[in-house]
Amino acid sequence: MIAVNHNIPEPLARWAARIAWFSLTVIVAGAVLHRLLGLPTPVALNLFYGGIGGALFALLLAIAAIARIWMRGRTGAFNAGVAVFVSIGLLSWPLSLWRTASSLPEINDVTTDTANPPQLSVMANARGAGATPAKYPAERFAALQLAAYPDLRTLVVDRSAEEVFDLASQALRGRRGLGWRVVSEQPPQSRPPRAGLIEANERTLIFGFTDDVVIRVTGSETEARVDIRSISRYGRHDLGANASRVRRFMRELQARLEATGPGIASRSGTRAAQAGLLPGAVGPKRPRDRVLSKADARIERDRAQLNAQRGRGQKDRQRE
Repeated sequence: MIAVNHNIPEPLARWAARIAWFSLTVIVAGAVLHRLLGLPTPVALNLFYGGIGGALFALLLAIAAIARIWMRGRTGAFNAGVAVFVSIGLLSWPLSLWRTASSLPEINDVTTDTANPPQLSVMANARGAGATPAKYPAERFAALQLAAYPDLRTLVVDRSAEEVFDLASQALRGRRGLGWRVVSEQPPQSRPPRAGLIEANERTLIFGFTDDVVIRVTGSETEARVDIRSISRYGRHDLGANASRVRRFMRELQARLEATGPGIASRSGTRAAQAGLLPGAVGPKRPRDRVLSKADARIERDRAQLNAQRGRGQKDRQRE
């Protein structure tokens, strides 16, 4: 007959709880040090991976401890339960991302112009060791992006390239803009022809991962073409973050275009899309003479109001 001592603690339960708490500490410390104190991203990623691996190991130990406690009647159920709770909480984070990752292509570089994407200039050499290449891998990413994000296309605007460049720059800055950090600006010029380029970056809210953005504005005095590229510095899968960033910029720029007077933007593509007949189109272009007629009407209305005010002022002076 086997004697059962209910006062003997189960060592596996104690070690499972210790490893689970240690894994949580490693992940939190990595996030805080990376977000606030500039810990290198590769080091922070290694801490995250180590913390997740430790949580998985703690969960397996906790399951073994529960089995031994059940069979041998030892103490330590509380420690085993804590280890299970903490480990499952840590493991639920990557598991929640798995569904998103499986439904999106494994890419980390997105652009509205896959044939001739905007190129990083200033930030190309500032991305750090081990970062993803600054050159867009069109042979691997172009087809995957077009299949997953067909709405990401060049924005065509019936305004001058200089004006659209200024609006794009404003859309990135400050509390009223997207709040991205602008690193470099190169306004467009006509002689000699040169594209306008804006390089910026954005950090994720919690972990502080940095992604780079380059915006290109080309065109003439009557039409501008806007392209944007968003690139993750680290990681093979962006979980759709870069496509979401491109869409946010396009929405912000479109709102500013609509708020500052005539000039309707449309996504490049087929003529039907430019005419506003496809879902990707922002809106039809307005005829130039129609825009001018509205402007003339506005000028005449302002002129009439000014003359009326002058007439009232002269009458008041005569009465005095």
